[in-house]
Amino acid sequence: MRNFRMTIILAACSLICGNPLVHLAAAESPDRPERFILVLGAEGTDEYAIQFADWAENWKQLAVGKQAELTVIGESLDARNSDRTLIEQELLRSPESYSATWLILIGHGTFDGKSARFNLRGPDLTAEQLQVCCDQITHPLAVLNCFSASGPFLQALSGKNRVVISATKNGFEFYFSHFGKFLSAAASEPESDLDHDGQVSLLEAYLAACRQTEAHYLEQGQLATEHALLDDNGDQRGSRADQFKGLDHLAETGATASLPDGHRAQQFAVCALRPVSQITGTQKQRRDALEINILELKQRKTEFETEDDYYQQLEPLMIQLAEIYRQAERGNTPTIHDPLVVPVKAEQTGE
Repeated sequence: MRNFRMTIILAACSLICGNPLVHLAAAESPDRPERFILVLGAEGTDEYAIQFADWAENWKQLAVGKQAELTVIGESLDARNSDRTLIEQELLRSPESYSATWLILIGHGTFDGKSARFNLRGPDLTAEQLQVCCDQITHPLAVLNCFSASGPFLQALSGKNRVVISATKNGFEFYFSHFGKFLSAAASEPESDLDHDGQVSLLEAYLAACRQTEAHYLEQGQLATEHALLDDNGDQRGSRADQFKGLDHLAETGATASLPDGHRAQQFAVCALRPVSQITGTQKQRRDALEINILELKQRKTEFETEDDYYQQLEPLMIQLAEIYRQAERGNTPTIHDPLVVPVKAEQTGE
């Protein structure tokens, strides 16, 4: 029985490894698109306004490239609602219609020792207020806090099925943060693609931005006043860039209750550097969930009494994952028009 199970699992692995979707973020089809909510905070001065506009433009181009729905808050005034209200309304607007949400906050932040705030025109947005809205979203969510004193936002927003990035490790790093500039640029740079799969994931963009932020302070001969963190396993701790070797997290020794940071962030594709295969938003959600389940199962392998018990649980997950790739591959089969084989007006599938 064990050999039979191993044969099935190896066959599924063979199918997956041979499928171009495994290491490519799929472009979303219209059934359940991704959405970008881009927020520009109160700039304070014209100098900062120009910088924030440049960072925002990079994210706008990335949203277009992903065929994602884009909402920008903070560029124009709404006489009826404050920017904070607009953020809350947009986050809660038909969340079931999207396969994933990206919330990018660009600007300044403050911290009074108790509460962290993202500075907006009008009432500021606290970490606790944003948490209430994010808790209503059940699909994958990425929150990029590109502002000073944003560390408490990571702790407040950390949760299941989320990637949270903060420009600082705590609220006391309150000087102007350059991290947002480097993150918006690294998201589309070929050099950020560490695994050379033709795309830049959120994890890869984060690691590249951290390297560039550190280099910026070294070039200026200054001590770094910001240290970014990434959390995607819900433990509220976050991980620094130097805790990764390549894309692998240098996990602490001993058993842990959850996967180390990085796995979900790797599933969020920011930019495709070359054409990628198509996959629907629904398929992507299922694929990502299965991949996480498989990784969590592998982490618990030593807890099973026998290898058969382990493979008995692994087998159905691998088969389901392989089936998603098979369905996506069928959906991307090109249509061949070959007058030497069939009449010009006829169609024949690639199969």
